[in-house]
Amino acid sequence: MKFIHSVVAQNEAVVKNTTKSWDLPVNPLSHLIITIRALNAAAVEATKFEIEDLLKKVSIDYRGITILDLSGVELDTYNALTFKNLPVLLNQVATDDAVRALTLVVPFGRKIFDPEECFPGSRRGELTLHITYNTAAATPNIDGCEIQIESVALPEATPKQYIKNTTLTKTPTAVGWHEIDLPIGNQLIGIGLHATTTPIGISWDKSISQVKVMADNDELDYTLTNWESLHGMLLNKIGHREPYDLDADHDHYLDSALLDFDPQGDSKFLIDTKPFARFNLAIYADVADQILVHPIEIVKV
Repeated sequence: MKFIHSVVAQNEAVVKNTTKSWDLPVNPLSHLIITIRALNAAAVEATKFEIEDLLKKVSIDYRGITILDLSGVELDTYNALTFKNLPVLLNQVATDDAVRALTLVVPFGRKIFDPEECFPGSRRGELTLHITYNTAAATPNIDGCEIQIESVALPEATPKQYIKNTTLTKTPTAVGWHEIDLPIGNQLIGIGLHATTTPIGISWDKSISQVKVMADNDELDYTLTNWESLHGMLLNKIGHREPYDLDADHDHYLDSALLDFDPQGDSKFLIDTKPFARFNLAIYADVADQILVHPIEIVKV
């Protein structure tokens, strides 16, 4: 089977605090490869997550429907789950103007190069990538930023399905239990969670303390689980290894957790949401601040 690895954007200069869009190839797509190139802005080693934070939002629309909506940092977590490895930053030095580069992948299947699980062929202009760049104030340790975007198409593929990964936002107004409605109609691989406050320092308080999955007002699979366990199981799933950079002793995924409905990658525990009138999370918040929820769905073609 053939594949076509091509360039969508070649070392395009990044203008911070703007949004740039690109039409994507029309053949079935396995994945995109996004590489950030940057320079240390001073004699300080910009960390991997500082460089990822340049990508405030990465989104893909198909005929006006969003199929991907993640930040650069959230895309890192998604990559770690997909490849069971951590994205690694080029050139771990603190020299002023030293070249740095980091690659993130946007997969359209649970595995890349899967002709049955990839994005189907489209017409020119129907499938569009948008990147919103963060502000200079949010990314002070990098400058001279450029972006490379490449695509891998499978022209002979006949996909049956592809992956959709979007973002829901909830900001509770008080401590206690809160509900977040989830999309209905597709099979669900998992639900990513990002918390603003996590248990660090001397406090166990967190944005997401406990979680239940609810279907038509009945508990489903996750009848009750704690943040610490969900976070720990996420690290177990990705085979957590520390990146080789300035933050090497830091848990880079401390704000992340996963409700996993495909623990073995064999589709045996997927949730089919079609029969439900309502499908939602119940989350207990120790702290009333922002929660991000990422439903990871299988969309049939």
